[in-house]
Amino acid sequence: MIHNFSRGGGVASCGVTREGFVRFFFSLVLLLCLCVSFVMPVWSAPLKLGSDLPYETYEDIAGDLTRDTVLPLLQAEADTYTSVTVSRGYTRSVYWFSFELPASAFTSGERWMEMHPTFLDDVQIFYRPLNQAGAWQLWQSGDTHPGPAGNLDYRFPLFKVPASEAGYEFLLRVASSSALMLQLTFWEPNEFTPQAIRATNKWSIYFGVALLSSLIALSLAITLRSRLLWSVTAMSATYGLVACVQGYIAWLLPARGLLIQHYLTGVFTLLSYAAVIWLTAEALALRKRMPRIYRAMLASSGAIALLVFSVPLGFYGEAFRCMIVLYLLVGFFSLGLGLYLWWHDRPSSVPLLVGASPLFCILISLAGVGTVLGFLEYRKEIYVLWQAALLENMLLVPWLAIIQVRKRRQQALEKAGLAHDLRVEREARFHQRQFMGMVAHEFRTPLAVITASLENMRLADTSAESQSRRHRRIERATERLVQLTDNCLADSRLDAQSLIIAPEPTRLAELLSSAASLVHLSDHHHWVLTFEGEEVTDLSDIEAVANVDPALMRIALSNVIDNAVKYSPKGAIVVELRREDSAWLVSIADSGNGIAAALTPHIFERYRQASQSGQNAGGVGLGLFVARQIAQAHGGSLKLADNSNAGCRFVFIFPDLWGREL
Repeated sequence: MIHNFSRGGGVASCGVTREGFVRFFFSLVLLLCLCVSFVMPVWSAPLKLGSDLPYETYEDIAGDLTRDTVLPLLQAEADTYTSVTVSRGYTRSVYWFSFELPASAFTSGERWMEMHPTFLDDVQIFYRPLNQAGAWQLWQSGDTHPGPAGNLDYRFPLFKVPASEAGYEFLLRVASSSALMLQLTFWEPNEFTPQAIRATNKWSIYFGVALLSSLIALSLAITLRSRLLWSVTAMSATYGLVACVQGYIAWLLPARGLLIQHYLTGVFTLLSYAAVIWLTAEALALRKRMPRIYRAMLASSGAIALLVFSVPLGFYGEAFRCMIVLYLLVGFFSLGLGLYLWWHDRPSSVPLLVGASPLFCILISLAGVGTVLGFLEYRKEIYVLWQAALLENMLLVPWLAIIQVRKRRQQALEKAGLAHDLRVEREARFHQRQFMGMVAHEFRTPLAVITASLENMRLADTSAESQSRRHRRIERATERLVQLTDNCLADSRLDAQSLIIAPEPTRLAELLSSAASLVHLSDHHHWVLTFEGEEVTDLSDIEAVANVDPALMRIALSNVIDNAVKYSPKGAIVVELRREDSAWLVSIADSGNGIAAALTPHIFERYRQASQSGQNAGGVGLGLFVARQIAQAHGGSLKLADNSNAGCRFVFIFPDLWGREL
């Protein structure tokens, strides 16, 4: 089912890591604890209309009956209910209710009558002592009533019922432009106060978490510009509806709070249903998967949202009925579509939870719709589950925040990695083009030397000394060509990751002498070999053997020695050989001007020439790169040990696991 956390998209389809599973587990524990706090029964046992106090009801369709004219009708034609909470759905009819509060209810003194919900327009409560033809007392309440909602200050209408040895007869007239539901509860004062404190504390936590969740969703929606997070933010309208139903708006705004609460209840109701449809469309990622259905659901959500204008215009009931028809169609279709997508895609836990969240809200809201329309009997459990769905939405916001932040961080890292790889690739292509030009130049130079020397030897009658000098030039040029060819071949093998080491016992003194052939051919340089700190004059005295690939190791050593010759105008090239624990160390030092500090980080990069102090001695930029790769292939290393104006010193270290000193 679902999804891709993209700009304006849905949720990323991803597996749950151990860390994510732990967060998910503790989130479920928190949700369970909050749900338990909502369904946990109070310790007291108040009397309730319907379950404890049977009542009779009469529908006044015209709404023109009075107290005195309705009493005979109640006695003759009324319907009697014994255990059903009052729920008549959306109706323009006025309803009359009659019931008795027996004398046994006042054994501990007076009772406090709590009335809710808060969205009843007008409620008139008549009461008098039971079985007495005395005068009726009147209390008035309701959203449109200009006076106080009760004679005690509380978020729900609350009235003091004086103690009576006879009990009371009650007659209620109820009119509402919203759903006509009525719950009356008669408390003993010492029981009411503790439960009211617990309920207030519970709702304070609830609305605090709701506010924090809404702010997080809003900030993330603005920052990340995700349609899913905007739809989650729109679900905050349900918290406003809960605040109205629980009477907090009127309680916080005592002057005009009841009327404001009256209108906001209708507004938040319509916006809540619209938000659920929008959230469903986004959570199921219908915008990418089923664009036509997505547009149809957004149109349905927008049409329901536009119905809020019916609230001030006075036809909210009719608008609600239209909304219900549309919502039932969209709701059942969404449930079926969600099941189909779940069966088809089999998503992992995170996308499944995100997709199931709005579907759970739809399922519970459909049951609530059946209740307010009077099709289903009112049950508190339905509204407990509705609160659980909203709590799940609260938990969904920080979870989405974690997923979004982690995904954005991952995308940023991937973007940075791609940018780095692209930059390296561009530099490699640039240096490769330079390399091709340098290779052509470098090959041309020794070939020109060889051609010129051979031509001079053919045409000129030269002395033995001159002829020997030309031979040395040819030999140097040939050696240079061999070295360039070896480096190019080694680089191609490294680039193809096909460098194969064929180690064999090799005499290091002879290997070093062969690698220093360019020093022997130089007119201005000479080499000095030391072994364990002592200068060597006879190579046969050095019987140091290591298990290495002689051909590759000669290329590596020759590259470093050749650099020493190129970057020092004259003088000694000092090569030191010694053992360090179980490894061999070869140090090569020159007497040049050193390497500029800014170039030292790049001297081992492919196609890079780190000209010493601005010199340009030729080359293709492969020598040190190939040398280090060969050293590492032997399990060793090559590093720049010293760098100063007096010259450079490079050090080879490679383990000698099979070597021995003869």
